[in-house]
Amino acid sequence: MKFLFINAYSAKNRGDAGIVVAMIHLIRGIYPGAEIKVMSSFSEENQGFYEKYNVNSVPTVWQLEENQSSIKRYINGAKILFKSLSKNSKHAEIIKESDVVISVGGGYLYSSRRGPLGIGLLNSLFHIWLAQKMSKKTIAFPQSVGPLNYSIDKLIVKKVLRKVDTFISRENITTNLLENLGLSNVIQIPDIGFTLPKKELGSEFKQFRADQINVGLTLLDWRFAKENSSEKDIDLYINKVSEACNLLLKEYKNCHFYIFPQVTVGENDSDLIVSKKLNAKLGATNSSIVNLDKIENFPEFLVDLYGDMDMFIGSRMHSTIFALAGGTPTIALAYQYKTIGTFKDMGLEKYTLKVDDFSVDDLYRKMNDIVKKQDFPVEKVSFKIREIETQLKNEIKKIRGW
Repeated sequence: MKFLFINAYSAKNRGDAGIVVAMIHLIRGIYPGAEIKVMSSFSEENQGFYEKYNVNSVPTVWQLEENQSSIKRYINGAKILFKSLSKNSKHAEIIKESDVVISVGGGYLYSSRRGPLGIGLLNSLFHIWLAQKMSKKTIAFPQSVGPLNYSIDKLIVKKVLRKVDTFISRENITTNLLENLGLSNVIQIPDIGFTLPKKELGSEFKQFRADQINVGLTLLDWRFAKENSSEKDIDLYINKVSEACNLLLKEYKNCHFYIFPQVTVGENDSDLIVSKKLNAKLGATNSSIVNLDKIENFPEFLVDLYGDMDMFIGSRMHSTIFALAGGTPTIALAYQYKTIGTFKDMGLEKYTLKVDDFSVDDLYRKMNDIVKKQDFPVEKVSFKIREIETQLKNEIKKIRGW
C-alpha cells in the first residue's frame, strides 16, 4: 500500500518532524510493508532524515522557495493550478501513484496576519485539493484550523476540507470552527505526537544531576502568530519567564534550567535568539542551552530527553506534548489556541497560560505547586495517551475496512 504525506515541513522543526515520525510508526504498525513518501518544500534537506525510517522525501507540486518574493510565489501557484486542471497533466505523478494521501498534522491552516488568501494557507489547501481531484482517498491527520479572520479564507477552507474523506481535529476549538462552517466529516482525536515512542539517548547527552530540580524550557518568537505584536512584546515575555524562574530559584536553590531551542530551520525560523536572551537573564550558573543540533535528529530522543526533566515549561506545543509523553509535569505558554485546546482535551487546562497575557505570579505559582505539592495528574495523562493511540489505529484500519 502506498501512502503519501503532504504538507510536511522541515525536519529541523522537531515538533513537525515528530508528527510525521509518529505517523510512520502508526501506519507501519498496521501495514508493515507500507511504502511511504513525505512531500515538502524541504525535500532535499529532509532526505537524510527520512531515509532513517526507510521513507522517501519528495518535492511539493507547488514549491515555496525560501528567498522567493510573495508575488512570484502567487504567480507560480497560478501557473501550477492552471496546469493541474488539465486532464492529461503529468504535473503530480507522485500523487497519482499513491493509494492514500494524508495531509500531515500541524497548525498551518490559518489566516495570515498580512491579510486574506495567505500564501501558506493556499499552498496547503492546493495540495489537498489536488489529491481530491485525482480521486485519492484523502485524510487530514490531527490538525488545528484557524483562526480564520476573513470570509474568503473561511469559504476556501470549507470548499476544500468538506471533500476530505476524514478530517481529524486535534482539539475542540477546531472541531467547533469546522462544524460551524458546515463540515460533517470531522472527528476529534488529540495530537498524534503524544504517541511518539521513546528512544533512549546516550548518557553523554544527559548530564542532569539527580540532586537538583531539572526544569526544561522552550521559548519562541511568536510575533508571526499575533497581529500588531512587536519585539517589545517578546522581550516582556522573556522577562516574565525569567522572573518566575528566579522566584523558583529563591525558593529552591538546587534548580537548574535547561533551555531547548527546538526549532532551528533557518534565520527566520529559529528559537536560538530568544533562548540566548533567556539564558543571559538566568545566568550561566543556573541555566544551560542544550544544542539539539548536536544530537542525532530522531524526534523520539526528545521524549526521552524532556522526560528526564522534573518539570517542563513550553511555548513550542510539541515540546509540551513530548514532555507529557515522557511523563513530565508540564506547563504550556500558548501562542495559539491549538495548545489551549490540546491541553483542555487532556484535562490539563489549569496548566495553560497565554504567552501575551500571563503574570509572573501566575507562572510562578503553577511551577511552585508542581514542585511543592507534586500537583500534576501524570497517570491520567498516561491513560489518555494510550486511548489516543487506540483511536488513531482504528481510524487508519478503516482504510481497508478492518
